Amino acid sequence: MSAAATVKGAFTLGNGSPLAGATVTLTPVDEALPADGSTITPTTVGTATTASDGSWSFTLPSTLPSKLQTYADDNGGVLSLEASFYGQAPDGTLLTGTDYVDAGVATGAATTEGSAAARAETPQTVAIHPDVDETQVTPADSTLVDSADTTDSASDTSANTWQSADGTSTADFNPDKVDGVDYSAVKPDLGGGCIPTKHIIKQHDYYTTIGEGHAFYDTTAAFEYNNTLSSTWGIATSVDGAHWSITGKISRKNTTGHAVGFSNQGPRWAKRFQIPIEYQDVDHQVACPYKTTHTYSIVPVKYDIPSGGAVARYGADVSSKDGPTPFRNSNPAYRAVLAKKTYATITSGNSITYGVAVKAFGVSLSLDTEYGASHYQKISAGSGGQEHDIWGAKGKISGNPGVIYSY
Repeated sequence: MSAAATVKGAFTLGNGSPLAGATVTLTPVDEALPADGSTITPTTVGTATTASDGSWSFTLPSTLPSKLQTYADDNGGVLSLEASFYGQAPDGTLLTGTDYVDAGVATGAATTEGSAAARAETPQTVAIHPDVDETQVTPADSTLVDSADTTDSASDTSANTWQSADGTSTADFNPDKVDGVDYSAVKPDLGGGCIPTKHIIKQHDYYTTIGEGHAFYDTTAAFEYNNTLSSTWGIATSVDGAHWSITGKISRKNTTGHAVGFSNQGPRWAKRFQIPIEYQDVDHQVACPYKTTHTYSIVPVKYDIPSGGAVARYGADVSSKDGPTPFRNSNPAYRAVLAKKTYATITSGNSITYGVAVKAFGVSLSLDTEYGASHYQKISAGSGGQEHDIWGAKGKISGNPGVIYSY
């Protein structure tokens, strides 16, 4: 069962001025790309025109075409979409921007947590930038090496505004300047006349942080991530294959068919937990009059165990978040007492944000894990003589704590 869902966003020039009257084209993220790297022309779901303030909206039909409905059904009632603008400056330079949005199409008796969350998403604002890359950039083999999780904490801060795939500084990078010309205030034509296609450059499995457990004193920790990818990823995009930023988010709610996790770890134990996810580095070719240019995105696809790889693994030690000093520094309103031989569990209506959940193709991606009946963090108290204190990372234990810390 589906119902009309509306997706929204806004586009600006590089200097933040609204891009008014522009054509925004929406295409499905989950349209399969051939594994052999051959190119497809994305299916157009619809178009929208930006208002005077740069905002746009698009309402899907209440009954979706069967192919789109299948994408949504396979993704927990969420249809993930690319919203793209392509226009040419007066000198012929392509100016482009891409947002990623979710349409929650499941309602009524078919309502899902993912669909409800998608309908509550806050619209993003995306700036357009010049694209002059006429030769496809392929990730270096060194970026395919999976690296250990070294980040020591969960964070509500997303990956850097701009970052480079090879780790070099982006302090002097200006996305709006090309060969000394500043396009930040240049208004392009309003779209049309360019033909987009896309294909996979490379795909690879990377272990991705999706949760953690904490157990101080004589408590024990448990974590379970069961059956579905109940997470929302920040999508990295680039106009040159070297400099990347997070532009929009998409939900991955597709079935994994597996339950992974841990139980009864502790006491004095705290670690992150990671699962292998397949990521695609996608080349978006845009054929405009007289030239074809390239932009790029890094997209999570599915739970995928690499050959000979672990079904899941532990990430960074995060025990520095537990104990007396973090407890004293915590918000008193977020604290609670865990009685002897009782436990507390984070379930529905809660989430935790990892600003850097994975480094895919050398680029850091953010992730939000939504807890539910099958996705939880649990902390259990033993029979020790001292009081067990717990507190939320970002809210009350009875509200949306994100992570439960332990003392």
